[in-house]
Amino acid sequence: MSADDDVQQASLLAPQDRRRVAALLLVRYCGFLEDPKFAPWFERHHDALAAARDIALRICRQDGDTDRSEVSDEELDGLRGRLEEVLEGSDPDGPPFETEVVDHLVFATEVLDALQEPEATEHLVHAFERADELAEARYDMGTEDYPGGEWEEVDFVALESEARTADIRSLSSAGPDGTGIDVPAMLARSEAFARPYADVIARCYSEEEAGRS
Repeated sequence: MSADDDVQQASLLAPQDRRRVAALLLVRYCGFLEDPKFAPWFERHHDALAAARDIALRICRQDGDTDRSEVSDEELDGLRGRLEEVLEGSDPDGPPFETEVVDHLVFATEVLDALQEPEATEHLVHAFERADELAEARYDMGTEDYPGGEWEEVDFVALESEARTADIRSLSSAGPDGTGIDVPAMLARSEAFARPYADVIARCYSEEEAGRS
């Protein structure tokens, strides 16, 4: 399906399932937390991304028999404040790795819009568009900058589209009480995307580009 088709189908889902679709974006794109280049300068950035991913995982794993997420509005508000605080303290002229991390923090705030207002489809539209941009950027980075030109090509744009469509179809086919939602399969699909995505970031930024030397 196209991004427009994905949005149309997602708009038919229950609010909690729309949250799941949005949360899975954070699982896919905020999974490069093991990169050692976060230390020592970007540990607050790391912790904010980790908090966003943790909340996303909790939303995904919630039982399907309620429209209400176990993640409270207060927690989402707190996450937004944390993300914005780190963004405000970031250096716009900082090293390239910081710029990359900041792009993902901005993305997390945009996904957070969809988590806080799942009934507003424009937030999901924007989150999908930004995810596609990140996927394309990572493909270009792997193609152009992977050390030694030894990258085993991964079409992140196609994988993003496939994962998103599969998630929406899985949630659409579930019973009204949430029966039939295969959360482990959805998470496994997103984590399979996150691994090569994180590898490109880890391999294509040098220590110098993270201000470590």
